[in-house]
Amino acid sequence: MEIFSVVLLVVFAVIGIISLVSDLTYFLFRSKKDSSIMFVTPIGKNCEDAELLLRSAAAKVKWVSRGRNDCVICLDCDMDDETKKICENICREYGFAKLLSKKEFYDMIS
Repeated sequence: MEIFSVVLLVVFAVIGIISLVSDLTYFLFRSKKDSSIMFVTPIGKNCEDAELLLRSAAAKVKWVSRGRNDCVICLDCDMDDETKKICENICREYGFAKLLSKKEFYDMIS
């Protein structure tokens, strides 16, 4: 019974530390309420780690996002068909990720 109590205490301590780090990160990097985070990931030809890049960007946006309109932009820098399919699948999986061409991205920010 004593071992169970120690394990339970350690689990709750780890959860508390994770929560503290998350809140501290949000506090340090917070911005105005009407602003949003846009994480742009340019992906070119034969990018073998495109899936890793997009999932990493999505995890970072999820970590600091607190109900705002934050998004991940997968910027098409002349990527091949296979990489484009991977990016489309990931953008479909994450609702806040978008696949944009250079022209669409330029039109969006101007």
